Amino acid sequence: MAHVEPDDALMLVKCICTNCAGHLEFEEENAGETIPCPHCGFETVLTLPGTETLAPELLALSRRRALRRRLAPLLVAFLILAGFGYALYRWGVPCIEDLLPSIDSTGKAVVVLLLGCTLAPFALFWLVFPILLFFQIRKGTEFLSRIAETLESMPREPATAAEDLSPNEEEAEKEEEGATPE
Repeated sequence: MAHVEPDDALMLVKCICTNCAGHLEFEEENAGETIPCPHCGFETVLTLPGTETLAPELLALSRRRALRRRLAPLLVAFLILAGFGYALYRWGVPCIEDLLPSIDSTGKAVVVLLLGCTLAPFALFWLVFPILLFFQIRKGTEFLSRIAETLESMPREPATAAEDLSPNEEEAEKEEEGATPE
């Protein structure tokens, strides 16, 4: 096996292309050179990690991508809520107006519908929560009773005479043994 001197060792470093953000790996001594990128074919400068400066275009592109990643879930949530709101307005408001004839305007029907949609989850929670709590407590008591049965069915080892004595009794017993005539 050949011994490699530190001067002969290759130090590979990585950077990114300033055009396509493709990953490049090169020897440390080649830092600062301009080469064609193997990914996009455009000229890029090889830089050491931590010394590179991003081009303003690349920085703007990465910011736009980050903004899109954050806005996409918000847009989906907004579209779902808008669809739900439209469905409530289209089919819920006429139902409320039919159920409560004292409501004479669409605005009042919308307010009643929104209050109903807001309070319904709380009412459902207070109806279902005690039932769920009852089943959890029942499951917990069954588990504890199985533990108690297991502990009761375990055989107990008889205690030896030395374990039955308290530390004071052990000292008194030793004194008695020492005081007995030979």
